Amino acid sequence: MAEAVISNVVGTITTELASLIKQRIELACGVEEQLVKLKNTLSTINSVIHAAEEAYDKNEEVRVWLGKLKEAVYDADDVIDEYQTDNVQRQVLVCRSLIKKVCTFCSLSNPILFRCQLGKKLKQIRENIDDIAKDRSNFHFTEPSVRVGKVVPSKREQTVSHVSFGVIGREDDKEEIIKSLLSSNEKENVTIIPIVGMAGLGKTTLAQLVFNDDRVASHFEYRRIWISVSDDFNLRLISRRIAKKLDIKIYGPLDLDLLQNLIKQNLSTSKFLLVLDDVWNGDRVKWLRLKDLLMSGARGSKVLVTTRARRIASMMATGTHYVYNLRGLPYDKCLDLFLSWAFDRDQDRPQNLVAIGKGIVSKCGGLPLAARTLGCFLYRKDEDEWLLVKDSELWELAQKEDDILPVLRMTYDQMPHYLKPCFAFCSLFPKNHLIDKETLIHLWMAQGFLQSSDGSPLEKIGNRYVNELLSMSLLEEELKDHDDEARHCKMHDIIHDLAQLVGGTECSIITTHPKISNEKIRHVSVFRSVLPENLTSKIKVQISEFLCNTKKLRTLYSHLPVERKETVNDLLANLKYLRILILSESEFDGLPSSIGSLLHLRYLDLSMNRLIRRLPRSICKLQNLQTLRLYACVQLEELPKDTWKIATLRHLDITSNQDFLPKKGIECLTSLRSLSIYKCYRLSTLVRGMQHWTALQKLCLIDCPRLSSLEFDLNSLISLETLEICNCSVLDLSGRLKKKDEDRLKGRRSLLSQLAGVNYRKEDKREQNEGDEKKEEGQQGLQKLRSLTFVQLPKLIELPYELKNAASSLQYLSISNCNNLSSLPDWLPQCRALKKLEIMKCRMLSSPTRSQDGYIMISPSQDKLKKLVQKKSFKEANAVDLDVLTEDRWNLNEF
Repeated sequence: MAEAVISNVVGTITTELASLIKQRIELACGVEEQLVKLKNTLSTINSVIHAAEEAYDKNEEVRVWLGKLKEAVYDADDVIDEYQTDNVQRQVLVCRSLIKKVCTFCSLSNPILFRCQLGKKLKQIRENIDDIAKDRSNFHFTEPSVRVGKVVPSKREQTVSHVSFGVIGREDDKEEIIKSLLSSNEKENVTIIPIVGMAGLGKTTLAQLVFNDDRVASHFEYRRIWISVSDDFNLRLISRRIAKKLDIKIYGPLDLDLLQNLIKQNLSTSKFLLVLDDVWNGDRVKWLRLKDLLMSGARGSKVLVTTRARRIASMMATGTHYVYNLRGLPYDKCLDLFLSWAFDRDQDRPQNLVAIGKGIVSKCGGLPLAARTLGCFLYRKDEDEWLLVKDSELWELAQKEDDILPVLRMTYDQMPHYLKPCFAFCSLFPKNHLIDKETLIHLWMAQGFLQSSDGSPLEKIGNRYVNELLSMSLLEEELKDHDDEARHCKMHDIIHDLAQLVGGTECSIITTHPKISNEKIRHVSVFRSVLPENLTSKIKVQISEFLCNTKKLRTLYSHLPVERKETVNDLLANLKYLRILILSESEFDGLPSSIGSLLHLRYLDLSMNRLIRRLPRSICKLQNLQTLRLYACVQLEELPKDTWKIATLRHLDITSNQDFLPKKGIECLTSLRSLSIYKCYRLSTLVRGMQHWTALQKLCLIDCPRLSSLEFDLNSLISLETLEICNCSVLDLSGRLKKKDEDRLKGRRSLLSQLAGVNYRKEDKREQNEGDEKKEEGQQGLQKLRSLTFVQLPKLIELPYELKNAASSLQYLSISNCNNLSSLPDWLPQCRALKKLEIMKCRMLSSPTRSQDGYIMISPSQDKLKKLVQKKSFKEANAVDLDVLTEDRWNLNEF
């Protein structure tokens, strides 16, 4: 269970303690001694903590022990966080020469008293953890022998001579796989074909159907080998199993090289079919060693692999087109499967139960294993139990070893420990909810789930975590964006059930009248879509009271509109340990100044509040704040003047009514990774100091009709990866001045050379050197830009000159509704990494056909880009060269 996974928290705290002790920043009142003792205790516990987590489901005493330990560790985390926050506040003020204001700005007016109180808290917590740590000797924990973060799954060796009863709906999949196996057009002797999909889809069953098909058996002359691999990807063991299936006689221990030579000789005599079932290995070196053995097979040999991870499938496949993505069953087939397991015969199917069964099958999401599990469970049960299943969550059912949740739990048990809290946290989103991947990463970051051991940005670590969950089929990509990258993901319903199961009491979605608060709840979400339709004021009050009683809450994710400022006051007064506070779509007219007391807060989202006008100055006390979202706060007058004090801010979304962003304001936020400015209808210019944002990776300027200039050089944004500017009607980005200056300088050089000859050559050479130096300086910027979008910019005549530096990195370029754009830049053919080019409704540019408003080019070649650049404007063109696009894959979009 996620409740048992505390290794991440312990590891994080141990690292923070080591840093504090090393810094020795004003450690008073015996605090240093307490920190050292606490670090030593946690280090001792950490050596056996994975073994304790693995025993969580098997031993009630271990569950109680881990529960006590986790509560104490959370308390320690809170106190250490307060201590670090106090240090950061002082450092910020000292750096800004505001030492005199230290006493009024810090958590308490008396800093010595504040630190002494923290020291006492630390001592009490440390003594509590010491007592808990002593009890570990009662359980005789030993350090796990397997790799940290992994649990060896139970073997599921299959008898391939018999395929499970009741296989329904896989006829087409079976024929597609058989077609690939019988094909003889492959270039290599051995072709590797993976079947990939989430747990419960029936990958192994499908492989069994194919393996036992008479056509397949005959084609491979009955040289078929089935190996169940699971996590034990041991080359020697797999080799011995293959040798045994090939009837190679082995007497006693045999050298691996000699064993493999015997296998190679045997495989080379005639073609074979090898099935590697349930592969979990992601180590490419191990795979290449086995592949080297298999590739000695006779021409026409095939290897069929089943795996849950797309990453592993891509690594093993002969080519990406050989990867077979197995999908869920259609609803009607899933219903047939369910009914076949729930009843003996077709005539014994009462219509009332069949009607209930249709609702149950809709919960299965096309998973054959789920349909079979539920059908077996309801065999010979009465209507009340059918209704109970229909209205219950899957984890409430009695489970057997081969049922759906134990199978899915094996996926969870296989996760590295760092992924487990991230996965459980996803249970806060309702079923079928589209999860913004960027938001999910920021939420994980706010909870401290992301840890960087090599100094990589936390956002990059989070993206890797998302990809790992996608690879394991525990998340599914949804809604690819215009640049063909999926910005959203979601969980299959059954996977969501698993996430709720492992999240236990720590993660909770409020779906009905809230019950008495559980002191173990740490993360809560409230979504209007999952609450009763007849939501009354009384229920809202009950929800507020419930939330206020969960005093150790770390996440409050609310999409239920909060209308009363008094409700917000109550929440802030009681929830002192919040890391995440989301009150989007609310309608309170002011944020209380008590927001400044939430010292642990990392993520604050007040988006789409139509009434809020001002933010209290105390918000600038949030020295841990990483994300601030004020999107579509249409009445917000301005940002606080002390915004610069939030030195940790990494992601900022703004909607406000100010003409200028505050001086000495956001330009001082040098930790910013993303800035999105939406619907700032009065904003006329951005601040010059933005050139200090060397860490900025994403900049979006959308619906700012009065924004006329950026007031900074784009080249200063050396880390920028995404630039999106839309609907800014007076913004001039053309860069024409720079081009005119260059032309003027060239003209001056030419004239001087003609009039004065060699006497001016030295000056001319000096000016040229200066120009080259400036050019070299400019080349440092925008070399990481991957995505560029310009929409409805009537002042755009040509692309900014600075974008030339992005030629080597640019992958996606989209320009639309820029009616005065007269030409494409000369550097466009240098964009060799370009995957997609979109030009839409730019009437001054020539189009590949007069009947269309634009075009899309996929992976355009350098020659095609050269021809596009050489075209004249649409008004000047006498003819359109349609051959430019004939050899490319392109589509025309009508508007």
